[in-house]
Amino acid sequence: MSERHIEMFWRCSSCNHRNLGRHMVCQRCKNAKDGSEQYEMPEDTASAVTVTDEALLRMATSGPNWRCAYCESDQRALDGGCKNCGASAVDGTSTADSVPPPPERPTGKSKPRRIGCYIVLGLLSLFCCCPMMRGAMEGASSTTKETATATTAAKGPEWTRALQVQDVSWEHTVSVERYRLVDDEGFEEDRPEDALQVKAQGKRHHHDDQVLDGYQTVSYTERVQKGFTTETYRDKEACGEDCTTTPEKCKETCTSNKNGFATCKTTCTGGEKRCKTRYCSVTKTRKEPRYVDERRTRKEPRYRSVPRDATWYSWKAWRWTHERDVKAQGTTVQTHWPTAAELKPAKALRTGEKERDTREAKYSVRFHGDAEPAITYVPATMEEFQRYTPGSTHTLQQDEGKVSVVTPPTPAPDASMK
Repeated sequence: MSERHIEMFWRCSSCNHRNLGRHMVCQRCKNAKDGSEQYEMPEDTASAVTVTDEALLRMATSGPNWRCAYCESDQRALDGGCKNCGASAVDGTSTADSVPPPPERPTGKSKPRRIGCYIVLGLLSLFCCCPMMRGAMEGASSTTKETATATTAAKGPEWTRALQVQDVSWEHTVSVERYRLVDDEGFEEDRPEDALQVKAQGKRHHHDDQVLDGYQTVSYTERVQKGFTTETYRDKEACGEDCTTTPEKCKETCTSNKNGFATCKTTCTGGEKRCKTRYCSVTKTRKEPRYVDERRTRKEPRYRSVPRDATWYSWKAWRWTHERDVKAQGTTVQTHWPTAAELKPAKALRTGEKERDTREAKYSVRFHGDAEPAITYVPATMEEFQRYTPGSTHTLQQDEGKVSVVTPPTPAPDASMK
């Protein structure tokens, strides 16, 4: 990458004269350059003359110009004071109240002071320095974002409707098991330790044993290696390189130094040599093993099945077995379980026998579906089921295909419904 400096131009806003970048005063009307007169790049930067003079190079590389705060004329970074009005520079910029009264302005056509920039700067300062204004704007923005997020996240149910109970049904099932002596039978290894009244019932087939019954000759074919064969084949080998050189392309980019000069950098791409391996087809030979099938024999054992018998037993053992199911059902919200009389066994228990039961409840509520088919809902508990008296209205909703009831306040318990 190469670098050079070229000179720019600026046009006087008073007399429209085009001045070289090295001048800070118009060469025709003698008015000082100010901020409204921007530096212009030459029309053809490639043919622009490269700056080689030491004084001009010093200007080009000294840094951006600074602006006098009093007369608003542009001054070079090398200058310690304004050459137009005589004000001294403070931190690269002079202000009207930080310098002594300047000498008289030079005669000639004067330029109006720019006040638009001060208005903009004043508004920006008011926004930055006033916490109440800044906080109000930030709060409004935050509220808008939170509202948008909540709207996106809150997804309501698929539908919500107030429907009337059409009918109800319930079923209470008591499953009774009895502990009793049961008959069982099997071989000795099947008999439990608590078996009673064990009796042998003779011999029965238990299993078959495989007993060696001599050997037999079996013929088979085995594939074995026998020598080698020479095989010819084609392969690719590296046999040189094919190289190409990409054309070189250079591009010059010029950037203003903001002091009447520009820095131009030339960047070049291409010119590289690229090579890839060239492959040629060659004939080669290799040894490959040769295989043949050989007929062989071997001795294999021969077995015969011999049945084995074992003693078969019968016995009795105490076990829990299912005895009966007793159900109670209805179509009102008043429910009950089977009574003690209904649960009483038909025959009296024998000595040592006893019973136990498990209970299961099923509830169903069907709602009028308006123009749609009726909707069936299954309450989880008896207390919930008893809320749905026929004719009462409840709010139902469906979310992701599942119907649920928007539960109303729980009513006070009614002793007559238990």
